[in-house]
Amino acid sequence: MVLPVKTSKNTLCGKLYLMFLALILFLPTGDSSAEKIYKYVDENGVPHFSNICPDTDRPVEIRQVRVDGVERRIQVDNTGTKSDPVLSVFNEYGGPIEVQFELLEAENITTDPQLPARVVIPTMSTQEAVKIWPIHEYEGWSYQYSYRYCFGDPKTKHRPQKPYRPPFQHGTSFRISQAFNGTYSHKGPQNKYAIDIAMPEGTPVCAARDGVVMDIANDFFGGGTDKKEYKRRANYIRILHEDGTMAIYVHLKLETICVGIGKKVYEGEVIAESGNTGFSSGPHLHFAVQRNAGMQLVSVPFKIKDANGQPVTPVKNMLLEVY
Repeated sequence: MVLPVKTSKNTLCGKLYLMFLALILFLPTGDSSAEKIYKYVDENGVPHFSNICPDTDRPVEIRQVRVDGVERRIQVDNTGTKSDPVLSVFNEYGGPIEVQFELLEAENITTDPQLPARVVIPTMSTQEAVKIWPIHEYEGWSYQYSYRYCFGDPKTKHRPQKPYRPPFQHGTSFRISQAFNGTYSHKGPQNKYAIDIAMPEGTPVCAARDGVVMDIANDFFGGGTDKKEYKRRANYIRILHEDGTMAIYVHLKLETICVGIGKKVYEGEVIAESGNTGFSSGPHLHFAVQRNAGMQLVSVPFKIKDANGQPVTPVKNMLLEVY
């Protein structure tokens, strides 16, 4: 997924360079999302369309439609001037992010810090990241930069104080259909230590550990085994834990997430409903614990509570129970 970003700067005596570049994101979100379109016909027979539910007594037709683009919660702007640019990052996620800046082209400029460089931006904050100025003040200068980012702080260590709670309600039980190193889809660093829990669509999903909601995707619909079509179209919740690791709950049902970004959630609290969105062969919940390993998300092994509250390593076909 890419975004066009202006990286144009000029000098007091040089030319103005307008350049665009591709922004590379470490996001698990997709390239299409869903929203509702509302239609009604007024008393004069004129049809009206809106993406906001209209205030009318007339019958309203609701259609679920796909639209391009997903909400991104990071912005990089020049908060300095054209002659003294300062690249600042605004982080709207409910947790820290690591951002890496690189120079693609440079003519008569220097930077502080020297690029490439990485900086960690705290949650819901704006921070100066890179200062740029000409080496020779009265000569023309230009530059082109790129940036990418990763969820979390790379200094994070996985230190759970107790095993994770199965992510569903008391009095229910579900079976693990794919566990660590699953051969079907649990490949690569992000998913190596993930588990899939088979459960019907609409099953309440609960937080497996206390934390803060860092990011959500709530508007995708549809799922299937066409990886190209569905890999990046799953609804999810990312929850930041006290030790800096993050739990990811994936394949959630359309528009069932009931917690917002920045909200504190507690172990056992209902956060959404399970679904079958994205790259999925059937209704289930994909769950993993991840950390930032330096501009790369990696999953980490974890213990989960059995029916007696004892820590166990999740394995395929294990029946998880909460009583």
